[in-house]
Amino acid sequence: MSTSLSTAVLGGRSMALLRNRYMAHIRVSRPVTRSHQLGCYSLKHPSMATTWPQRTYMSGRKTQQQQQQQQQQRQPVVRSDPTLPGQTLTFVQKIKGFVSFYKTGLKELLSNSRAVSGIRTRMSAGQDITREELQIERRNPRDKLRLVPFGFLVVVIPELIPLTIWLFPGVCPSTCVTYSQVVKMARKQDQRRQQIHPTALERIKSFGLRPDDFAHKADISSMATRHPEADILFFERISHEDVRLLNEFIGVQIKRSDGGATASLKRHLEYLRLDDRLLAKEGLADRLPLTELHRACQERGIPSADYSEAHLRAALRAWLLLASDTKTADSAMLPILWSRLVLFQNSVKMQ
Repeated sequence: MSTSLSTAVLGGRSMALLRNRYMAHIRVSRPVTRSHQLGCYSLKHPSMATTWPQRTYMSGRKTQQQQQQQQQQRQPVVRSDPTLPGQTLTFVQKIKGFVSFYKTGLKELLSNSRAVSGIRTRMSAGQDITREELQIERRNPRDKLRLVPFGFLVVVIPELIPLTIWLFPGVCPSTCVTYSQVVKMARKQDQRRQQIHPTALERIKSFGLRPDDFAHKADISSMATRHPEADILFFERISHEDVRLLNEFIGVQIKRSDGGATASLKRHLEYLRLDDRLLAKEGLADRLPLTELHRACQERGIPSADYSEAHLRAALRAWLLLASDTKTADSAMLPILWSRLVLFQNSVKMQ
């Protein structure tokens, strides 16, 4: 009796020791999830279902090098958009695809909300970030405002989500916007650009400029030098009406609390310079997913709704080549913006 009791006690102590060592391994080498805190198993860690995790004796906080390695290993969320072209889906498959797409989008939104603080800290410290992280930092504040109404739809009336998003696209976070919805919003903006195009032609003609002056890369790069009298090429002299015209063409939202139209345009150009640098650095002009390609073109005033993927990638490459030759001053970007207004659906010739 005593022998069995002592064996049971020793066995219990051994199991407790193993459990403590395992929990110490989780606290040190992995982020603690709620399932770990509750003391239950989680399928989030495949090692729990295959082999016993390797023991580690690291202690304390993770080093900066380890954090950077984890950030570099962070893979983008892969989602299946049922509205992407080239798919043949039944009605049931589309419904299941929409449900899966929205659920994954909400999970991605929550993950982005946890990551945005660290991204901003690194940006403030002057550390490098990826383009994906830049988009998270830019879109997440607006996405969080849309989380409550969209979450209500998902919980209460999920069947009406496609119809509601089609009627009110502003209620949907960016992580839950489908390809077809992006194209619909782009088509609406492109129609507005078509209306602005004649006004832009009149404005450049009033300063002695012609549409052909914006057709070649070399002409755009030296335009401010060759036409110092053109007020539309300098922020110091450009009129408020012309600034509003540029904002409306590109789709920049004007916020009076942030300094008005000019400040909004300068802030957008600052974002584009950083985004251009990251696109070129990561070689993404030919690798962006189709939905992101449309978004990138729309942010630069490039019409995208009714154009082929090859045309959009060529237009984005032309923009990046032009932007790489410009100076860091805000006024240096104005000739490129005016080229978009003047040429509209055409691209600048690189030769």
